[in-house]
Amino acid sequence: MRPSNWISAESRRLRGSVIEDVAIDPRVPSAATGEGRSGLCECVAVQIRLRAEADLDSCVRVAEAVRGIDRYPAYLTGSLHDFLASEDALAAWVAERDGEIVGHVALHRRSSDAVLALASECLGQPSDRLAVVARLFVAPAERGKGFGRSLLNVATQDALARGLWPILDTLAAHAASVRLYENCGWLRAGVVTTKLRDGVEFEEIVFLGPRPSTT
Repeated sequence: MRPSNWISAESRRLRGSVIEDVAIDPRVPSAATGEGRSGLCECVAVQIRLRAEADLDSCVRVAEAVRGIDRYPAYLTGSLHDFLASEDALAAWVAERDGEIVGHVALHRRSSDAVLALASECLGQPSDRLAVVARLFVAPAERGKGFGRSLLNVATQDALARGLWPILDTLAAHAASVRLYENCGWLRAGVVTTKLRDGVEFEEIVFLGPRPSTT
């Protein structure tokens, strides 16, 4: 039996533009988000808020730690700062615990052409009716506390509020991340193969989120 002070990761209190989560049941392990470990963890409060320009350096430091362990992102054409500060982003959020940024997620208009084409075909929607959940990661030391799941939910709800259908793509090799998205109710659309200029190839699974009410 869980302690009486435990509460689901999906339980949250809205405070202006900040969402305060109480974390929780770590059931699903994830490579980039670290969702879940065996056993129980203590209650941990985290705030999820819109990312500010002043947050970028801290986000880069977290991203560097994640990449050192998980090799995410798998390919990087510029700096991690450029990777996070994409002009394509509709919005971006951070998870903050005790004044420290411990996680990040963004909502973008685009992914690769292959990802958008597959999602559009499966959903019967033009690509301009889609929104891509991207740049989702949690600091290695803060994993297993539900932060990644909460960040995913915030980006998903924002897409739906815009009347857009949320999608995402993740490396097929990141099996734990795949399980996270499936446990959150996302559906597989299929697999696309990306080939880099140096000849390296990797497979990405495209996931479809919940349908917006206006579609």
